[in-house]
Amino acid sequence: MSKVRLTIGLVISLVLLYFTFRNLDWAEVGQALRSANYLYVAFTAFIILATFAVRALRWSWLLRPVRVLAWRGLFSVVLIGFFGNYVLPAKTGELVRAYVLGKRESMSKSAILGTIAVEKTMDTLILFIIFLITLWTVPLPAEYANIEPVIGIFLVVIIGGMLLLAARGRHASNLIVRTLQFVFPWWKERVARITHSFVDGLSVLYHGSSIVVVLGLSLVIWLMTTLNFWLIGQALNLDIPLYGYVIIVAVTNMASFIPSLPGRFGTLELFSVAVLGLFGVDKNTAVLFPILLRAAQLAPILLGYLFLNREGVKILDAQKTAKETNSAPMSLN
Repeated sequence: MSKVRLTIGLVISLVLLYFTFRNLDWAEVGQALRSANYLYVAFTAFIILATFAVRALRWSWLLRPVRVLAWRGLFSVVLIGFFGNYVLPAKTGELVRAYVLGKRESMSKSAILGTIAVEKTMDTLILFIIFLITLWTVPLPAEYANIEPVIGIFLVVIIGGMLLLAARGRHASNLIVRTLQFVFPWWKERVARITHSFVDGLSVLYHGSSIVVVLGLSLVIWLMTTLNFWLIGQALNLDIPLYGYVIIVAVTNMASFIPSLPGRFGTLELFSVAVLGLFGVDKNTAVLFPILLRAAQLAPILLGYLFLNREGVKILDAQKTAKETNSAPMSLN
């Protein structure tokens, strides 16, 4: 199944990259590349690393019901997960992250994955909230007017579901497990393990101060991510409003659910260029946006690789071991 999924991701990525780079005037692309201000790209790399530090701090709060760990020690593990998502298919870098921390601290990898699942849910919630607020404050064409109530209903359902799961705990997770095991009987043990670990990870919602901190840090993370995109826009001297970058962040991260090669190759390129096109940015310039953004991400990718080597862990072995007992959570980067 993994080979089939990898093949599908490869095909989709190649198709998206083809549509991204077709019909370009390479002379104009080269001119835009020479005109770029690379000081902004270097500063973007610094802000990206700072964003991962905030992610590590947030993770330390999510892990508190399991074990109290300093964010400094988690920083390297978060970068290892980011590196894993860039080199492994199906966004399984989070599995590697759970494996490395579990091995280092002798912790349950399922419990760690539960906190990561909650982390990703928080990311999705905050991203949708920011996107919805942006849509409410920016006039939209009539054909997109119906998207606001749809997103609003989605948020109410997700937030209500999380609060219900947090309130009912294992009673709710047992009901979910019985239902899912009826639908997927061949995954009986895996369904139970993943569901219980996710609900256990929601135990952070029992602590009012913790959930406020986690939500606040999630908001900071997305604001910093938007800042990264804005800096790349400044590097290319793009003249688009700030809310345009919010839309690019939201659309490209939502597109990460589409199967693709590791590192979201294809989805990031096509959708960022498409959104920039809506704001009148020439395609020969817009195509450099994802390229410069990936250049700024080289620093955390390299650090993740170095930290993984320092742990004495081979990434393919970590992926294989983690997959034997877990399933990869969704990833928003």
